[in-house]
Amino acid sequence: MELHTSGQYWDQRDLTELLALDLDGQNRYRSHTSDVDNHGHVYGGQLIAQTLWAAAQGLEGRSPSLLQMTFLNDASPLDTIEYSVELLQDGRCFSNRHIYGVQGTGLVLSANASFQKTSTDSGRVYHLDRLLPTPESLPTLAESAASQMHQGHALRLRLIDRPVLDVRPIHAERAGGRPDDQPEVGYWVRLNQPLPNEGCLHPAALAYMSDCWLNRCLVPSPSMPDPWQHGRVSQLNHSLWFHSSLIDANDWLLFLSEPVRSLAGRGLVTTHIYQRYGRLVASMTQDMLLSPLVA
Repeated sequence: MELHTSGQYWDQRDLTELLALDLDGQNRYRSHTSDVDNHGHVYGGQLIAQTLWAAAQGLEGRSPSLLQMTFLNDASPLDTIEYSVELLQDGRCFSNRHIYGVQGTGLVLSANASFQKTSTDSGRVYHLDRLLPTPESLPTLAESAASQMHQGHALRLRLIDRPVLDVRPIHAERAGGRPDDQPEVGYWVRLNQPLPNEGCLHPAALAYMSDCWLNRCLVPSPSMPDPWQHGRVSQLNHSLWFHSSLIDANDWLLFLSEPVRSLAGRGLVTTHIYQRYGRLVASMTQDMLLSPLVA
C-alpha cells in the first residue's frame, strides 16, 4: 500500500490509507497522512500502528509478539514522519527490529518490535472469567454524549467524529465521572470499515485502537471535571504484547484496563484485550502524564 499524495489529513475512514507508507530508501518509510488529535498533534494511535507496520515490512510468515515504544516529542501533522527500521536479529524463529520515528531533525519516538514464526496457537489459552455486557446492549458514544451533556463536547472531540472506530464503554458512568472504588474500565472497540486479511494489518489495527480511551481513575485531581477537554494527556511509554496470531480487528475487541499507579499526574495502566467470545489475544501497559491545560 502506497500513497500518491502528500501533506493530506486522513478522513478517518479507511485505516489502510493511514497505514500506507512510502518506501524512502533501504529500511526507511515515510508517512504523508496525519490523524490529528484534539490538541492539534498527531494521534498516538497512528504512531503506534505505523511503527508496527513499518517494522513488519519484509517479514513474511512472522507475526508480532511485542512492541515497546517511548514517545519523545509531539509529532506535528504539518510534517511527514520518517520511520527508520534497524534490523537487530533474524533468527530461525524470531526477528527483532529497532525503529526510530523522525520529523525533520527531531526524534519523535523510539521503539523495539519482536516477531516470531507464525504457527497455530498450541499454547495455553486464557479466557475472561466473567460475563460482561455485550457491545450491542450498550449505547454508542453519540447516545452517551446526548444523555451526559457534561461530557458530550469532549466525547465528540475525541471519538464521535472519528468514524473509523465504534467504541462502547461498559462503565459509562466512570468514563466521564469521578473515580470510584472499582477503578476497572471496560470498553468494546471495533472498526467501522472491515480490513482485508493482509500481512500485519489486523495487529496494526489493534495497535491503533490501543490508544483510544483514558482510564478516568488516573485524573490527578477531582477538580478536573473533564480530562479530555480540560486536560492534556501525554503518552510517555506504550507496550503491547500479542498473545495470538489470530487477531480479528473486524469483530469487537474487549479492553479491560485498570490503573496500577498514579503519582503527581503520572499514571501506569495495564489492559487485557479479549476477543468477542472471551479469548485473551493481547495485553498492554501505558505510562501516561495527565495534567490540566494552562489557560
